[in-house]
Amino acid sequence: MVSGYHQYFKAFADVSKAIHSGMETEEILGRIVTSISDTMAAKGCIYWVVNRDAGCIAHKVSSGFDFRSLSAVDLPTLQTLFPADADHLVFIADVRYDDRLPDLERLGKRRVVSVIGMPVQIDPPYGGILAVYFGAKRDLSRAEVEFLTALGEQGAIALHKALRYDERLLDTFRQTVEGLTMALEAKHPETHGHSLNVGRLAEATALKMGMTEKAARSLYQAGLLHDIGKIGTGREILGRLGRLSSREMDLVRMHPVVGANILRPLVFLSHLVPMVRHHHERMDGSGYPDGLAGTAIPVGARILAVCDAFETMIAGRAGIRPISLEDAAVQLNIGAGTRFDPQAASALVAAVRENPSVLDTPMGSDADLKRFEMLFRDHREMDRNAPWCTVSF
Repeated sequence: MVSGYHQYFKAFADVSKAIHSGMETEEILGRIVTSISDTMAAKGCIYWVVNRDAGCIAHKVSSGFDFRSLSAVDLPTLQTLFPADADHLVFIADVRYDDRLPDLERLGKRRVVSVIGMPVQIDPPYGGILAVYFGAKRDLSRAEVEFLTALGEQGAIALHKALRYDERLLDTFRQTVEGLTMALEAKHPETHGHSLNVGRLAEATALKMGMTEKAARSLYQAGLLHDIGKIGTGREILGRLGRLSSREMDLVRMHPVVGANILRPLVFLSHLVPMVRHHHERMDGSGYPDGLAGTAIPVGARILAVCDAFETMIAGRAGIRPISLEDAAVQLNIGAGTRFDPQAASALVAAVRENPSVLDTPMGSDADLKRFEMLFRDHREMDRNAPWCTVSF
């Protein structure tokens, strides 16, 4: 027994040292499942990380024999086997005769007999599930129960630290995004405030469309950076929007590609790349840079497209006069279905009507905003062939 305790203590100490030395979480979990398999002479061990809000298995680390009847099950089956509210280890004496485990093995459930598992509390919405399995019937001694529980909790500590680190990383990410935006707008003061306004509009529109807060926040960040590709465009060109030659227009139309190329190598910004690259695509396929149409355009890019155009309409640009809310409503409706995603346009109008402070730009009286929403809703009966207003770039 002393020798057994020595093994347990050594494994526990090794994992603790790995956690506090800053080792990657993947490697720590790998050490945990390997230590459990080796020390308990088990057939294998698995540590799942689950996202309960998203209803999915976020990650899985295993060691030993791949018992597919357990390792390949879905989250509902896992939660049936090892409920999140269980306050003790779950023993399955003989999986060969337990219908809760599907028969996913080529030779059937013949190589594993006993399975012992436990739910692990991490940091909502994340939780863990740890399971160890044996090739013969097995009961655990008190020392083994303590050992398994302790290593399961050590995994939770490692994951908790990793999640807290991610929060700090996201804060750094936010500061980086805002810094890049300020750098762009300092170079081109004629567009000052545009990216921030587009980001706010995009976030509000995404929430109105029923997207999650996380997805909406990504839209905000993409809005901040949607024009980052213009950082290489000369002020003399951006100061003459609406009066450019075809060659100059070709240069301006490269900014979504340039912006995507700037962001792509930055891993913590790479999820924004499709939105930035495609925010000038049109629903009818006449946009740029790739001529995508309809649902082939990422939904985030469709939201950015309508928010970008609306902000430009009401704020104006050098050489481009702003238009009224009433005219903007008409123009949004004309473009819905051809230039803009109709659902995104409707959500934008509703978001602005409900929360006009989403923009720094003065939005007019409540009566103006009501008329804005009414005109957008009713204008579908008007002439769809009216000329489109000055576009945004």
